[in-house]
Amino acid sequence: MNKFKLLSLFFASMFVGLIGYITLAYSEYGKVINYGEATRELGHKVLAKRDIIAGSMINGISDPYEISASLVQLEKDLQQLHQTYTNTEIHSFLFKELETQALLDSFYFRSIETVDHLDHIVGHTVVRQFILQSLTDLLVGSSTSDSQSQTYGTLLSNISVLEQSLNDDSSYINQQALESTTSPLITDETLRLAITFREIEQQHRQLISKALSPEHITYLDQIEHGFIDLQDYLNRLIASITTALVILLFALCITIAIWRYYELKTNAVAYQIAADNAEKANNAKSLFLATMSHELRTPMNGVLGIAQIIREDSKEQNTRKQAQVIIDSGQHLVTILNDILDFSKVEQGKMELESSPFSIPDLTVHLDKTLTSLAEDKGIKLIIKNNVPQNIQLVGDQARTRQILFNLAGNSVKFTEKGQVELEFNIQDTSPATVQMRVTDTGIGIAEDKIEGIFSAFEQAELSTTRKFGGTGLGLSIVKQLVELMGGSISVSSQLNVGTQFVVSIPFELKQVEQQTEQKVVESHDIVLSNFTVLLVEDNKINAMVIKKFCESLDLKVDNAYDGLQALDKLKKQSYDLIIMDNHMPHMSGIEAIRNIRQELKLKTAIFACTADVFKEAHDEFIECGANFVLTKPLQKNSLQNAIEQFEQLFQDNRYIRTLDCDTGVPCNVTRLTRYPTDKLPMTEEELSTSNLLSPEHLSHQEKIEYLQSLKAEFDVQIDALIEVFTHSQPDEICPIIQTIKEVSLRFDMSEILMLIEDVELDLNDEKMPPAELLQQIINRLTVNSHQAKRLIDKYQQQLKTG
Repeated sequence: MNKFKLLSLFFASMFVGLIGYITLAYSEYGKVINYGEATRELGHKVLAKRDIIAGSMINGISDPYEISASLVQLEKDLQQLHQTYTNTEIHSFLFKELETQALLDSFYFRSIETVDHLDHIVGHTVVRQFILQSLTDLLVGSSTSDSQSQTYGTLLSNISVLEQSLNDDSSYINQQALESTTSPLITDETLRLAITFREIEQQHRQLISKALSPEHITYLDQIEHGFIDLQDYLNRLIASITTALVILLFALCITIAIWRYYELKTNAVAYQIAADNAEKANNAKSLFLATMSHELRTPMNGVLGIAQIIREDSKEQNTRKQAQVIIDSGQHLVTILNDILDFSKVEQGKMELESSPFSIPDLTVHLDKTLTSLAEDKGIKLIIKNNVPQNIQLVGDQARTRQILFNLAGNSVKFTEKGQVELEFNIQDTSPATVQMRVTDTGIGIAEDKIEGIFSAFEQAELSTTRKFGGTGLGLSIVKQLVELMGGSISVSSQLNVGTQFVVSIPFELKQVEQQTEQKVVESHDIVLSNFTVLLVEDNKINAMVIKKFCESLDLKVDNAYDGLQALDKLKKQSYDLIIMDNHMPHMSGIEAIRNIRQELKLKTAIFACTADVFKEAHDEFIECGANFVLTKPLQKNSLQNAIEQFEQLFQDNRYIRTLDCDTGVPCNVTRLTRYPTDKLPMTEEELSTSNLLSPEHLSHQEKIEYLQSLKAEFDVQIDALIEVFTHSQPDEICPIIQTIKEVSLRFDMSEILMLIEDVELDLNDEKMPPAELLQQIINRLTVNSHQAKRLIDKYQQQLKTG
């Protein structure tokens, strides 16, 4: 790079030098033009004077003294020009070789010589006229007035003879001529004047002849051409310098471009190295956090698990309280760990949001269970006000929304010593719809000058607050970043020793669902399957003991394997209802084991991954290789129980498939059709409301009820029949079922169901079993329309009652 810089500096210096040189050349060019113009102007004056004097031979000089004065002025102008260029430097030292000085000197001396020559001509002309005047006076003055006119004529003829005789070389002839032609008026004095006139006339003619000769004024053309040549030389020089300047500028641009290219290339390499180093550091940080999380969560799983077991098994109140202290402390440590990991995810932009429908009670049920006991222990009330209609669901990230509320409400409970903590939910009429969540407490409050900093990482309002209440100061920072990630906003208002209010506004897609009349039981219940077996694959004996205790408390039978290879061996010999799989194990990891279970053993057994890895990438890897669910360490008993309840239908299906009697030679389908609850299906698929059969006005409500009852009964029967024959892989028995469904659908104009049936009939005509996905779509639509039929029956029956 230094070479390029030096080269660029050299080109820049040359560029500046050439700019200076070309500027100087233009200046010298101007001087040459000025001197050329001056010589041309004075030369023209010299020529004009010469022409005037030459014309005097014909017309005579009217005022020789005026001409002489003008010649004197011309000579002064020439001398002034001479002084101008002799007293100063004509050209700078870089242009001293120019011939401007020589041209000016030549012009000056030659012009002075010419002016002197013209001055001599004027002088000779004056003398010549004086002699002629004297001769005239002599000849005319000696005659009388009576004969003056005659004498004048004689003078003219005598002067003519006299001039002729003066031009003759023979004095004798002259004498003869004078004697024969002149009169007594011509005296000796007249003769002397005539001889002088003759000499003056000869000199005058010579001067005029020399002045009029082309050679005498050739120098003016030479001087003019000399200056023109100088101008041409300077023009060529300026053009050459300009060309060199353009080339140099082009070379400079190329040099700069090459320099910039290499500089950018070097910078890009340096940037890439820095980016790689930053990426390595970031990966190292992520690896450290993942490792730290895993290494901390693994022993915490044992600590919290054993503490839960002690709390549940012990009959001594004091022991149970001490176990609860261990649980609370451990959960607090896990919360801090989660805050650090969440903050790292948000900071790195790795936090990804999910989207699924949920209701406000889904958010508050866990919140109520967790925080109510904490609030009661402190003697404060936890109030939850839900102003959102029960049939409205929010579409968004339920887990992150719950985390926001848990952090805010948890802080309020932590910082409130008396009074209450209130959570309020409202829907704001905006576009898109916004759900406003207010968390208000009567706690210690926040000083006005501390409010701005509470959303900053690792900050709390006061250092004493950290010492008294604990915490990392990351909770509110994570809340703010999560809210903004979800496109919402958060604000806070507080008064010291009065209380604090947080207002969170998050845009959600609102979904209106049918309000359920029956309430789901959310309390724990016993597992409905008897002899529920679990294969627990865990290499850590403490964790294995804890999970086994949890399972046994739920009446589950547990078989242990301590690595993936042992798990595969056991699965080859025995079937289980559930597999709980750790990941980091010797010989074969959990992910490899799950992949072998799905791909090699072809088992559909439910698999719960149980890992201390909390990063989404690790969880996604489990799901992608075939796990049904991911449990996170430290494992809570209720988390395991909720997961088992969530997949209860899958356990039943798998148990049903295993218990089918396949020894009759009839092939059985591993995939099973399912009649899903109506609240899991979109009601937009129902076609009964638009049926033409129910539209005629002449049908009474009772007739419509009978039609609908017939349809509902038929659909319910055919759904069960379709599931049964598909399970036993009996395509010939599907045909009458499909035919019955088709007839009912035609009667009620259900075009969507008829289109699906056409696809089924194509497979049946080829003696093939229709795909499960297609049959499941038909069952879903039959279920939805059956449910709609029940609603319409209730509606018409109500109308009959009211009249």
